[in-house]
Amino acid sequence: MTVQQPRPRKVAMKRGRPSRQDVAFMERAILSTALDMFLAEGFDAVSMERVAIAVGISRTTLYSKYSTKALLFRAVVHDAIAQWYKDSSGNVGHSLRDIRDILRHHVGVIARLLVDPVFDAFQQLVIAHQNRFPEFAAIMHESGYLDAIRLLSRDIRAASERDRLPLRDPDTVAEQLITSIYGWYLQYRLVRSLTAEDIENFGCRVVDLLLSARQDW
Repeated sequence: MTVQQPRPRKVAMKRGRPSRQDVAFMERAILSTALDMFLAEGFDAVSMERVAIAVGISRTTLYSKYSTKALLFRAVVHDAIAQWYKDSSGNVGHSLRDIRDILRHHVGVIARLLVDPVFDAFQQLVIAHQNRFPEFAAIMHESGYLDAIRLLSRDIRAASERDRLPLRDPDTVAEQLITSIYGWYLQYRLVRSLTAEDIENFGCRVVDLLLSARQDW
């Protein structure tokens, strides 16, 4: 998979003390630009100097925020994970009432994330450097996989309360759905190109199978 080369996000530096808004804009520009560069070229090929030039700030300014490239990479990983999973963590309990619709909503969120080329490249980048930066894989596991299970489990629990049905182990139900979809995706992406619709179709079939045994949840 090819990741497009980053487009520079130039920061117009003003004289005098920068405002809080200027600082926030510069921080966003640094993280966004560095993410694009790391994805396009890998960790080792990117230099702090090139990041500073692309953003339009001095090396001194960049080093004052991140004293090493590893610290910049760490900030990029934290920020990217937070952004991706913030987008998928909305509470569907207020808008959807039927358990089938709720589960299918989560299937759709997972499917769209898995076919996002930037997310895929980011995941491959973290995996490629997991021996050098093992904490990043742990962050993805905690803030990605486990958070997804917690969010889905929360909605399963809320639906069971509304439907007045017993519920013993919502976490396992949630994990079964997520791992079934991801495992299927990992196998079939090896032999053919997958769309979000392909993944959703499989995921909805898993939902039907799980619901057929809802009394055992």
